[in-house]
Amino acid sequence: MKIYLASKSPRRRELLEQMEVEFEILPIDTPEIVAPNEASDAYSKRITKEKLDAAWKTILQDQLTPMPVLCADTEVVLDGVILGKPIDEHDAFQMIKRYAGKTHEVITSVGITFYDYQKIEMNKTFVTFSNMTDREIKHYLTSGNYKDKSGGYGIQSYIGQFISRIDGCFYSVMGLPLNTVRKILNDLKSTRSLAQRSE
Repeated sequence: MKIYLASKSPRRRELLEQMEVEFEILPIDTPEIVAPNEASDAYSKRITKEKLDAAWKTILQDQLTPMPVLCADTEVVLDGVILGKPIDEHDAFQMIKRYAGKTHEVITSVGITFYDYQKIEMNKTFVTFSNMTDREIKHYLTSGNYKDKSGGYGIQSYIGQFISRIDGCFYSVMGLPLNTVRKILNDLKSTRSLAQRSE
């Protein structure tokens, strides 16, 4: 089954390739603004749904070949606060300093839309960092790996050596929980097969 990946993330591209899923990139831009008093779970699911709806609308409006479209949203949450993506190196430094020596939560919502089918699942993983000195944090930041990443880090990069414990899905922290994606794709295949048999 070939799909669209509505994401600019190179990590998600790599992970779909790892799954041997054939895909095309569908670039979309949707605002990502936390509503007042919005819980992190609800926010992540809402953003994923808005991405899916915008992507499917683009497919129809641009008369693209209809294929399932996959979207995802990853958020780093510390003490109930969504950290988001750092605006610059100083912001990234402050983020990492806040959760060094602590456990934070990584939420990844992933969904697929195809005609009247839409399914969104959320994956939660708890990540524990060892203490990091200011010098160690600054050294990591010189790589630029913090850019455009929730929480200012990529688990598969240099900073991974400071992670002492992961409770949950490693790939979810990278940005795409592979087992969850597999299950949704299989559910879509089953749903479409049943619909075709009933026609």
